[in-house]
Amino acid sequence: MKKFYTASALLLALSPFAAQAGNVDLTVSGTVIPTSCIPAFAGGSNVNLGRIFSASLSATEQNYLPPRDVTLKVACDAPAAVEISVTDNRAATKVSGLTFNGRTSDALYYGLGNTQGVGIGGFALLTGQPLADGTPQAFLVRTPQNRAWRLPVSGLVSNAPVSYSWGPSAAAGPAAARLHMFPMQVAAAIRPTAALPPTTDQFQLDGSVTFDVFYL
Repeated sequence: MKKFYTASALLLALSPFAAQAGNVDLTVSGTVIPTSCIPAFAGGSNVNLGRIFSASLSATEQNYLPPRDVTLKVACDAPAAVEISVTDNRAATKVSGLTFNGRTSDALYYGLGNTQGVGIGGFALLTGQPLADGTPQAFLVRTPQNRAWRLPVSGLVSNAPVSYSWGPSAAAGPAAARLHMFPMQVAAAIRPTAALPPTTDQFQLDGSVTFDVFYL
């Protein structure tokens, strides 16, 4: 025991006079990456409205075409909340004044192409019941002017910059999930044919929108 204390005392006595050999830094680094989410359309992103015979179209009334089902699927590798907005790639061809889901507002539908420089009609996206990991959610909307989430009333997906998400309620906000499913219907309409250029040639319906998906 005495030897132990002696060694300790010697060590303590020498410590204040020890020379510094140098120093070295330890750097800790890494990268935090966002959750990876991949959007896709179940069944593909091409909605074919089929062949439409001009003789079946009204010359004086808006011509509604049979709706087509489409579902946006967003698969994430970890639970994440998402927000979507939709941009019209054929906005210049949109026919003004069409009615969808009982509402007439150009912001609520998208262009459908043109023939001889004249817009053919438009199409709307009717909203279905969103699911987050299989659980039904409330559909939510917000705008740049009002960033609070609320429940939309039109039943249609509006043009950007309006954006959408889904969650248990407007107060709770968007839900985080690994798999988001957002079913919609593509509801297209052709303007009264009296407003289209007379032709004996066929013409193509050509609608296109971009869905932007954002992490929250």
